[in-house]
Amino acid sequence: MFKIKYLVVTLLCFFSSIRAIALSTWISANSEKSYHILNDQPGQKMSLYISVQEGGNFDIDYAIRDPHGVLVLKGESERQVESYITCNDVGEYSITFSNRMSTVVDKLVEFEIAIEDEARDPDLKTRFGQKIQDFGASRINGDLHNIERFQLYFRAKENRNFSTVKSTEKRILWYALLESLCVVLVAVIQVYSIQSLFTAKKSRF
Repeated sequence: MFKIKYLVVTLLCFFSSIRAIALSTWISANSEKSYHILNDQPGQKMSLYISVQEGGNFDIDYAIRDPHGVLVLKGESERQVESYITCNDVGEYSITFSNRMSTVVDKLVEFEIAIEDEARDPDLKTRFGQKIQDFGASRINGDLHNIERFQLYFRAKENRNFSTVKSTEKRILWYALLESLCVVLVAVIQVYSIQSLFTAKKSRF
């Protein structure tokens, strides 16, 4: 019983050392949006997950800059991104999403930014002398993180497929309406053509 309580406390302490932002946002056509996350210690790890859920070809441009405005990481026309960087500077890191490649279509972007304290004891004896529960908590957290990523991946695939189905349904609907309109228009033209033909013949006598 004591071991279980210790493991739970360790897990809670481990999770409390993580700061994260998980959001979904619409990026308007030909526009940009920026978000910021604070890194309070040098050497921490930032994990980034981006997934385009709806809009166009499901792609977006992004750029990450450090507190001094220096470009750290960027991507163009990305559909789904999972990346890790080391934050060497203290301050606010910014991530900017750009939809300037699209002049008409808005895009729904789901993203998660997390900063985790990765500080390690340089003393190998102290590091390997840690209790087994600490390693168990880290392993459980890693497995949960992988499961969460798989869930996000499959949810993104489901949303994209559903969006494609809706788009195809709209196209079929408009095509059917246009086809029906053309049939009616051709029928009306034929009626007036035949009527005018008989009217012209009758006027000769």
